[in-house]
Amino acid sequence: MPGSLLAMGMNCMGPGLNFESREEIERIENDARDGDGTPTPNEPVADSAATTKKRKSRTVKNSIVWEHFDSSEKDEDGFFTATCQPKPSVWEFDQKRSRKNLANMIIDHEYPFNSATHHFLKVFATDLQPCFKMPSRTTLRSDCMTVYEEEKLNLYELLGKMDCKVSFTSDLWTCKGKDRAFMALTCHYIDDNWKLRKRLLTFTPMPSPHTGKHISQAIYDKLVLWNLDKRAFSLVLDNASANDAVIKDLLSKNHFRKNLSCDGQIFHLRCGCHILNLIVQDGLSVMSGEIDAIRDTMKYIRHSQPRMEKFKLAAFQVNAPDKKAAYDVQTRWNSTYIMLDLALQLKAAILSSAYPFVVQMGKDMFLKWNKYWEIGNGVLAIACALDPRCKLAVVEYYFKMMHPEKVQSFMTNLKSCFEDLFNEYLISNNKASQSQPGKSTDASSSGSKEETDTRAGLKNFLNDKKQADPILSELDQYLSEPLDSCNLDDDFDILSWWKLKSPKYPVLSRLARDILAVPISTVASESTFSTAGRTLSPTRSSLNDESIEALVCAQNWLRTAVIESGGELGDEDDDAIDEEGE
Repeated sequence: MPGSLLAMGMNCMGPGLNFESREEIERIENDARDGDGTPTPNEPVADSAATTKKRKSRTVKNSIVWEHFDSSEKDEDGFFTATCQPKPSVWEFDQKRSRKNLANMIIDHEYPFNSATHHFLKVFATDLQPCFKMPSRTTLRSDCMTVYEEEKLNLYELLGKMDCKVSFTSDLWTCKGKDRAFMALTCHYIDDNWKLRKRLLTFTPMPSPHTGKHISQAIYDKLVLWNLDKRAFSLVLDNASANDAVIKDLLSKNHFRKNLSCDGQIFHLRCGCHILNLIVQDGLSVMSGEIDAIRDTMKYIRHSQPRMEKFKLAAFQVNAPDKKAAYDVQTRWNSTYIMLDLALQLKAAILSSAYPFVVQMGKDMFLKWNKYWEIGNGVLAIACALDPRCKLAVVEYYFKMMHPEKVQSFMTNLKSCFEDLFNEYLISNNKASQSQPGKSTDASSSGSKEETDTRAGLKNFLNDKKQADPILSELDQYLSEPLDSCNLDDDFDILSWWKLKSPKYPVLSRLARDILAVPISTVASESTFSTAGRTLSPTRSSLNDESIEALVCAQNWLRTAVIESGGELGDEDDDAIDEEGE
C-alpha cells in the first residue's frame, strides 16, 4: 500500500479526514495496486464497463487504513470519517531503574550482597535484557543504602504531615550466636483516611549494659531525630524489669512530659501478649511434672515406626481417635495446649476442677492477671468505651465479673479520666482554631460602630444564654446517646464509624483517632503464643550495624507499601524473625 495513504490514516489530526464515498476510497486503493486494471503506458485503454466490473470484483478491505474508519455510519454530509488512534507507548530499558528494582529484591528477600556475582543469576538477567549490567557487590550495597535513605526521607515527610499523635512499641532483638543486640522502635498511628498504620522507625544497636537509663536515652534520641517527641501518646513495652526504669527516666524529662496526655499517666502500657505468656507459664508451672511426663511419652511413641504402629493398634482396640501422637515446641505454649488436648483424647480421660493442681493453676494465673491489670487499664478501658455498640457498659460488665466490690469506684475513676483527657483535647483544639491565619478578632473591621456594638451585645447575650442553659459536651452527648444498633457478632469497622461521625464529634473523634492507634502488644499476632526471643536471621547477623539497620528498616517500609497498595508479597516470614525451637 502506498505510504501516502497510510500516512493520511495514521497521522491525521483533529476530527479526521473526509472522503466523498466508500467507492472513491476503494478506487484509490485499487489504482495503487499492480495489475489492478489501471492502464500503463504500454497497455491499451480497457473498456470502461469491464474495468468497473473488475474493480468491484477486487474490492477487498485488506489495508490497515480501514481500522481508522467507521464504516457503519456516515456523517451529516454523507462522508466517511478517518479517526486518529493514539500511538502505543514504547517500553524503554533503564539501567538505573533496573538496579533499584534489584536492590529492592535484595532487601526484601534478605539475599546477600554477593548475589550479584552468582553465575546463573547473571545468566538469567542477561537473557532477559542483554543491556543490563549486573552491579558489583559494593555497588549493590550502595544501591540498597540509597533505597534506605530515600524511603527514610519519604517516611519522615509523611509523618510530618499527619495531624495526630503517635504511639510506639519497642523491644530488643538479638543475633544468633553473637553477642549483639538491637533495639527496634515502631510507630503506630491512624492516617487522615482513618486507616491504622505502623512503621518501623529505627533498628539501632544496643551495646551492654541494657539498663533502663541507657534504653530510655536511646528511645528519646530517636523520637527527637524523627521529630516525634512532642507528638508521643503512649509507649508499649514488655515486662522486663529494666523497662520500668525506662518509663521513669522518660517521664523525668519535663520538656518531654509536658507534651504527654494526662501528664504522662497513660503513657506506659505493658505488652498484652507478654502478659498472656506470663499468665500461662505460671499456670503451666503448677503441672510441669505432668506436662514433662506427657511430652516424654509422646516422644517415646514417635521414636520409631514400629512403636507408632503398635500405638495405632492399641488406640483402635480402645476406640480412641485415629490420631498420631505429637509433642510440643516448648517455647510455644499453644502447641503445649494442643499436645495436652491430644493426650486427653488418646487416653480417654477428662480433667476437671476437682483436681487440686488445676484449682491452684487457676489461682496463680488470676494473681498474675491482677498484678498487670492495674497498669495501663485506663487506656484500654477508654478504648473499649469508644466502641459505639457498647460504650462504658462493656467495661462495667467485665469488671463486675472480676471485682464486683470495686466496680463502682473503678467506673467513677474511669469517667473522670475520660473527661480529663477529653478536656485536654478540647483546649488543644480551641488553641489551634484561634491560631489559624485569616481569622481576625478585630471587631472594628467588620462594619460601622453601630453594627459593632450590636454584634458585641449579641455575643454577650449568647454567652449569658449558654451559662443559663448549659449544653452537653461532645463526650456527654456521645455517652448519653443510645448504643449503635450494629450487632456485636457482626463485622464492625470502628475506624470507619468514627470517620463518618467526625463532623458531629470533631474533638472526640481526634481523641478516638489517637486512642485506637495504641497497640496492645509489642509483637505481631503470630508471635503471641511464643516465649522465644526475637532474633535476626544468620544472613543479616553477619553484617555491620549500619547495614543491618538499613536493611531491616527498608524491608519493613517496602513491604508495608506493597501491602497498603493492595499488593501481595507471597510467603514470607514475619519481620525476619527466626524463633528458636521452630
